[in-house]
Amino acid sequence: MIDEISRFRLRPLRLGSLPVVLALTGPAHAGDVGLFALPIPDSYPESVAVGPGGTIWFTEKQGNRIGRLAPDGELTEYPIPTQDSRPQAIVAGPDGALWFTQNRGNKIGRITPAGVITEYPVPTPESYPFGLTTGPDGALWFTLSGTNRIGRITAEGRMSEFSLAKTLTPYGITLGPDGNLWFTGFNSNTVGRITPAGQVAEFPLPTPDSAPQNIVSGPDGALWFTEAAADAIGRITTDGSVTEFTLASCAPGSVSEDGHPARCTGTRSPCGIAASSDALWVTQHCGGRLSRLSPGGRLSEIGLGGLKAPNGIAVDPDGAVWFALARSNGIGRHRPEGGNR
Repeated sequence: MIDEISRFRLRPLRLGSLPVVLALTGPAHAGDVGLFALPIPDSYPESVAVGPGGTIWFTEKQGNRIGRLAPDGELTEYPIPTQDSRPQAIVAGPDGALWFTQNRGNKIGRITPAGVITEYPVPTPESYPFGLTTGPDGALWFTLSGTNRIGRITAEGRMSEFSLAKTLTPYGITLGPDGNLWFTGFNSNTVGRITPAGQVAEFPLPTPDSAPQNIVSGPDGALWFTEAAADAIGRITTDGSVTEFTLASCAPGSVSEDGHPARCTGTRSPCGIAASSDALWVTQHCGGRLSRLSPGGRLSEIGLGGLKAPNGIAVDPDGAVWFALARSNGIGRHRPEGGNR
């Protein structure tokens, strides 16, 4: 476990309707784990993505903002026009902009590197868009957790939807190595595949009620996903063969991150997942750790020194691991041994 964390102090500014820009008051430290704290309490950062020029972009679910962290540590926040839109996933789009889902706002958002936001309403009410990824066709594909559909939006804003037969509460989605889109069914215990033409296949998971969440294409040509209720990481090949890797549970009777009666006793709740060139990186939302899993199944863990509730995760081109810390209200960074950043 890492006991010391590099904490980067930010110069407070008065907030207004304009983007909020903050800068580090001192040089970034080269420790294994660092925290970039957000200026507004309880913003609940949810998801992270690597943008153009090595920038890190993230959603603030309760703060209703999109954040941008520059390589030099400058932090900018952009308010979302729709109030209480609950931004969820964020990805770099094929058009050089960042795209994000607005779960409660029932919209897909687009933000340029300069911070200009455009919103596109989802046609079906109460669709609750959730996961998001760039497809092989130059469009963005997303899950509609409230209506059990998969959505597609072009860079020009044209939207279409595809119904699912078995999947309940589609959650994460990613582009697979086979050129198809792969997604999880949180309440149906399934992983699904949809072709760019809209043909769907759905695969049941071996562990009942495992609550599959986020999914990513791995370095081995398979798809990897988190199983929050099973404390496991799953692997599915493009022909539908599933393998599961179980995490060790937390000690019985452990307290939660804030010292109150444990909401997460006995579970680590693997949540976000990202791929590097040689491994899978997973956040333990309740365990307060990162897991690193090799394609061969070798597992190691990185303690976060008390940082709370890691959620979404991304790996930048230099191998640094970035993750949203919902209850520590910041963005974390881990530099694996041998990383360049």
